[in-house]
Amino acid sequence: MFAEIAKTFLEFLKLAPRYFIAFVIMAGFLLFAGEKLLKQIGVFEFAQNNRAIIGLVLVVSVPLSLISLLTGAYTLVKKWWRKRKFYRGITERLNSLTEDEKQILRYYFAKETRANTLRLDDGVVQGLVSKSIIYRATSVGNIVEGFAHNISDFAWNYLYVQQHLLDGSTNTYRTDKRQSLW
Repeated sequence: MFAEIAKTFLEFLKLAPRYFIAFVIMAGFLLFAGEKLLKQIGVFEFAQNNRAIIGLVLVVSVPLSLISLLTGAYTLVKKWWRKRKFYRGITERLNSLTEDEKQILRYYFAKETRANTLRLDDGVVQGLVSKSIIYRATSVGNIVEGFAHNISDFAWNYLYVQQHLLDGSTNTYRTDKRQSLW
């Protein structure tokens, strides 16, 4: 008898959190609703005969629901914090660009495009990639000319508003794409 009750209780604990919230609402309603309302919907006798079980369901479901809600809230806050930290890192990096990095990023705005062809073996390019300012958009390319690198949406929007960050000692831009002979 005890083993069966324990097994049923463990199965109850395995339910999804949304079911616990439903149990809280149902058990709370059956325990605290007025007698007249319970009689109108035909559950007064059930609520009176099973009051101890309904109370136990409420006592177990409330903490489990709260734990589930708090865990969900913690996950959302943690995700928001990581995203904020990630974008803050990009912002700090964009505010301290070297001249070589500015030349690469100037190309995007000078040509009004989000794509640039850059070599993979260039440390400046890889530095911008590692900070998620640009990213390799395709695996199609070659070692001599390079691969397509796109600017991230965040970097594009930030630099579009803060274009003075691209001002430097030169006013040139850089691409590794070779000019066609034809």
